[in-house]
Amino acid sequence: MASNSPSSNRLRVGYAFPPNKERNVIRPSLIDYAKFHGVDLVRIDLQTPLLHQGPFHCIIHKLYDDAWAENLQDFASKNPDVVVVDRPDLISKLYNRVSMLDVVSQVKVSDSGVRIEVPKQILVKKEEEAIDSIMNLELKFPVIAKPMESDGSAKSHEMSLVFNRRGLKELNTPVLLQEFVNHGGVMFKIYVAGDQSVCVKRKSLPDVEGTEEELEKKTEGAMKFSQISRAEEKSEKCNGEAKKEEKEIEMPPEKIVREVSRGLKEAMGIRLFNFDMIRDGNGTYYVIDINYLPGFAVLPEYEPFLTKFFKEVTEKKVDEVASAIEDDKAKPRCCSCFQRT
Repeated sequence: MASNSPSSNRLRVGYAFPPNKERNVIRPSLIDYAKFHGVDLVRIDLQTPLLHQGPFHCIIHKLYDDAWAENLQDFASKNPDVVVVDRPDLISKLYNRVSMLDVVSQVKVSDSGVRIEVPKQILVKKEEEAIDSIMNLELKFPVIAKPMESDGSAKSHEMSLVFNRRGLKELNTPVLLQEFVNHGGVMFKIYVAGDQSVCVKRKSLPDVEGTEEELEKKTEGAMKFSQISRAEEKSEKCNGEAKKEEKEIEMPPEKIVREVSRGLKEAMGIRLFNFDMIRDGNGTYYVIDINYLPGFAVLPEYEPFLTKFFKEVTEKKVDEVASAIEDDKAKPRCCSCFQRT
């Protein structure tokens, strides 16, 4: 069995991803940048028990099956000095869109004039329940229809913008219905890695005009879309130069980005994620989705962003272990340890 007590000054970060997800995070540019800065990224062999691999300072992962979770838990219990980012039981709470946004209520911002909310939403289990559910929650058309699961699969991205009751009949149930908030056709995607957060601006669905009566007359009941924002669309940093067609949409203040990011991180107990946020015409922010370990490679300068994170979490772990050792040394010993006079 390989030793998991690395003595080198270099950091070894093991990673475990499905092939399609690996391409969105572990790119050659990241491997090269991290290596130059003392961090070696090592692909974990999913056919071999983790206990037979290593050594590692840190492990990052995005796998969903129970076998991997058991493998990782067994490894972590025998190697408490290794940083695991993040615990599978905490990540799994983001797999369900019905409950993933519950943590937003725990987020507090220092500016009392800023509101952070979630859209109204309801789970519809059967098609015939849809209209009653919308009426009971006072949802108004249009609504966004989202699959319950948010596990990174192609199916989890199959969403629709529903304009009227006819559109509800086109949906497969169970389905989550979430109110659509006009937000100027722009979404803010905030990427979080530990204490770091960076905001990028993306094109989103355009505002929907018209009364409910007018929408009910639309012949097209629903419009399908694979994702609200496309990964290939050009990102823009919060403090970057705005594109001409988007200058009228102001970026969220960096203070708000930091505080919401920190609040979500603390509420969820996870360190690598992103969340989608929009702002309505009254200045209210809505968190509409949270994703674990997204495709960080779409970020400008993502290589130093993640490399810094790897270093910070491992250095923090080393400090915690050293502190625990010092505390243990300071503890008083039992009376039998002292010689009687």
